Amino acid sequence: MSRKTQLTLTDRQHLFLTTEAYRTGLSMAELVRRAVDQVYRPEAKPRVQGVEVSLGIWKRPDATVVGRRVNRRLLDR
Repeated sequence: MSRKTQLTLTDRQHLFLTTEAYRTGLSMAELVRRAVDQVYRPEAKPRVQGVEVSLGIWKRPDATVVGRRVNRRLLDR
């Protein structure tokens, strides 16, 4: 089942989505769906064999990223 949702974008966001849709051949709706899944449902992303290494320091981290962080030590208990 799917639902139709209306949202308002800034001119900059709309230009970005339009450009990405043209570049990738995907619809703007598909790009938004993928963005929602990637940001708010990271555990649902397909996984492949390999290693990912990330290192970063942020003065003001994105709230969506901070909210996803899980204390692994608490999960291992």
